[in-house]
Amino acid sequence: MTEARNTSLFRQKLELLILDDSEALLNRVKQVVSAHYLTFRQVNFGELPESMGDLLKAQLVLLAQRQEEALKDFSERVDKVLRVFPRSCIVTVMAPSYSRENLEGTQNPRVTPLSQAEFYSTLKFEYVCLYRCRSQYFSIQAGDLFPMTTMSFPAFIRLSLNQRYLPVIHSNTVLSDERSQRLSRAEGLYIQIKDIEGYLQYIATYYDTSGAALRKRARALFLSLCYKSVYLNESLLFDFKMPTESHLASIYEGIKKTASDLFEIMKTDENLWDIFREALDEDFWELWRSPWISVYASLISVRSGVGNPMVVLLAGLLTDIGIYDLEEAVTRNYYLSEEKKVTPEQQSSYEKHPLLSLNRCLIKKLPIEEAVKTVLVCTHERVDEKGFPNQVPSDKLPEEALILLFAEKIDKTALTTIRKTGVGFRFAKEKLWEAESTTPGSFSPDFLNKISESLI
Repeated sequence: MTEARNTSLFRQKLELLILDDSEALLNRVKQVVSAHYLTFRQVNFGELPESMGDLLKAQLVLLAQRQEEALKDFSERVDKVLRVFPRSCIVTVMAPSYSRENLEGTQNPRVTPLSQAEFYSTLKFEYVCLYRCRSQYFSIQAGDLFPMTTMSFPAFIRLSLNQRYLPVIHSNTVLSDERSQRLSRAEGLYIQIKDIEGYLQYIATYYDTSGAALRKRARALFLSLCYKSVYLNESLLFDFKMPTESHLASIYEGIKKTASDLFEIMKTDENLWDIFREALDEDFWELWRSPWISVYASLISVRSGVGNPMVVLLAGLLTDIGIYDLEEAVTRNYYLSEEKKVTPEQQSSYEKHPLLSLNRCLIKKLPIEEAVKTVLVCTHERVDEKGFPNQVPSDKLPEEALILLFAEKIDKTALTTIRKTGVGFRFAKEKLWEAESTTPGSFSPDFLNKISESLI
């Protein structure tokens, strides 16, 4: 296995370093590398050169536990990799004989351990690769920053020739007039995803509460929600990750705080639909649509007065977690096929995901409210009682679940119809509403009438 050379976008930086020579593992990696043109190198663990060079800059390092390797020995190997590659994240593939209960080693936040089934049979390895290698930066505008203000976060430009990120603003420094003018001519400006709270603080400090400032604040809050949702996913999605209850509770409360701030902006007359829709377009976010579904649904709830917007948002962020426990082909079709839907043969498997999502939350002891649990498993139920997984009677169906179902249809429209035709987002939403009105089944006429004005 040699380094990829034919890529659609030249990337000089090393994205994936593979410290294993297993044929089965390399064949699995090839599928992800080919799909996304990841730059990679393969070196046997015992043959790491003394002079590491660019290997030290690998964004993600992959190694596997050998069939008969004791957990203690493997943990020592992982610890060595963490020391040798201090700036890299690590993915480990655990031997088949190890279960979640007897793994106490690789709980370092830089390490994502995958079971054999997760690595070979689900889309989780691809998810980790794209997140770690392609989604560690958020795009912002140079016009977001004011001259002679103190920066609470570093900012970067992306070099067009090799796709490296070059720091141009440092945290806790004053942005000079000269530097501000030079940045205004740059093609793009980026912040690290982990610095989103600093950026959000900056926007709140230097912008007022009207017009464009509200839209910038809404975008910053949405980016914060995206980051916090994938940060929560690191604890929920993977079998071997067993975080403390206090850690999960802290992330969960952070999400609710961000959501509350966002709801206040949703109560204004600002048009936020396109702000959310256009916020991110990197490859990884094709594989995690819950932030969009959640904010579209929350916006409907806030502006229509239907349902509890906090319950809507939290259930929306959690209800698709179980999709990553399904077979890879099902998850891939749902997220990456042209129509963004599964085949008829895959439908029965797909219908399991709401309950799988709830089970993951319960196993990991996420402190979700009873109302959120109820909505979480009803987001694909219909008023004609032909939904799944339980065909809930229409009089027992939470309105929050119906809002999320409608929001998922909006998001799918944004990813399919709008991309194909280029029609405006408002027109697409109105056409969706008309289509659902003329073919009742998913929603009642009364529900559609109640949410109609919120779609404008």
